[in-house]
Amino acid sequence: MRARAIVVLGVAAYAVFAVATVPAQLVARRASVPGAIELADAHGTLWNGSARATIGPPGAAISLGALHWRFLASRLLASRLAFAIDAQGDHLEAHGTIERGLTLTEARDLRLRADAAALAALAPLAASWRPEGAVTLSAPAVAWDGSEARGHARLEWRDAALALSGVRPLGSYRVDATADGGPARIAVATLEGPLRVSGTGTFAPPASLAFSGEARAEGPSSAALEPLLDLLGPRRPDGAHALQWRSTPGVARR
Repeated sequence: MRARAIVVLGVAAYAVFAVATVPAQLVARRASVPGAIELADAHGTLWNGSARATIGPPGAAISLGALHWRFLASRLLASRLAFAIDAQGDHLEAHGTIERGLTLTEARDLRLRADAAALAALAPLAASWRPEGAVTLSAPAVAWDGSEARGHARLEWRDAALALSGVRPLGSYRVDATADGGPARIAVATLEGPLRVSGTGTFAPPASLAFSGEARAEGPSSAALEPLLDLLGPRRPDGAHALQWRSTPGVARR
């Protein structure tokens, strides 16, 4: 038994050594997904490394700046490859854990903070509206098996502003997304501000969106917000503007 234990410990030690010496360049090549995430200028090893990261399709990608990772060896006991991730770029930072099992990729304790302008490049229509404000994203646990997602995420946009309106700020807003195997259910609510937006819908990656709701103006800025409201949707008899948005990859319509 003693000899068997020594052999097991030896194999485990060799496996840890092998993992520790895998070069970061190999990690960057395997982790890059063309059109989604690109890792370049990698340094270090799989155990502890860094690279320059960008996300998004060519021509609309945004820089995550320096992406650092640290291998979490303890998760091997659960048959998972796991990394603690920290990213720091211009007007953007993100932290969390990425785990890969036999069939699932999971993000845990994901937290992102960014300027709205830094994220606008991911959506050409949004970029033309030149959004401003602070965006935060939190996701305690989101799992993806290649076709379906499960989990909950919350996005908040504080002190929102758009180039289309002189009213600043328009308000602060929250989007909750919950997925349990099918398209994610989304709910939009206004936290504060003169532009009140609410509604529900569904979202399926990469860009299939169906949303319906309403927008209305409140307070002394109501008149100044009417031109923006007219762009968002038709006015109803009760004074609110109906929001009906549909989009599929390559197609978007209101």
